[in-house]
Amino acid sequence: RRPQPEHAVEVSDGHRGPPRLARCCTPVPADEVTGFAVRGGTVAVHRADCPVAAGMAGAGRRAVAVTWRSPSSGCRVTLRAEALGRPRLLADLTDALADEGAAVVHAEVEPPRQHRVRHTYTLDLPDATGLPRLMRVMRGVPGVYDVSRALPVAAGRG
Repeated sequence: RRPQPEHAVEVSDGHRGPPRLARCCTPVPADEVTGFAVRGGTVAVHRADCPVAAGMAGAGRRAVAVTWRSPSSGCRVTLRAEALGRPRLLADLTDALADEGAAVVHAEVEPPRQHRVRHTYTLDLPDATGLPRLMRVMRGVPGVYDVSRALPVAAGRG
């Protein structure tokens, strides 16, 4: 069984509360992160560039120092691929994901609009340091013109 992603984060500043990865920005190892104490003493871990984290800081909330225990631990991430619709696009994208060792947890394909289609995948990666390569490989699939991080879409994650 894969360790929970929260175990990859270390909280400093004397806080004893457990870390929880924020769903608004889905931080993964290697992202620059910051934390904020929330209800129950939990420390919500956000990407440093997260608008929600910026809002908390702007409201005067004190940031808590957090770091990744290892930049090479596994993670869950949601990616959005924008592409020109064509036959076999779904098969080619899922083949590319599988070739890179990504396990698809959830997939959503929106109906084409003006020959453009959006695929959103929530993935378990064995090593977060492979995320930039995975995104490049997805962009290399014929018809795909953009791949970006997105908000998670899968329900019921722990």
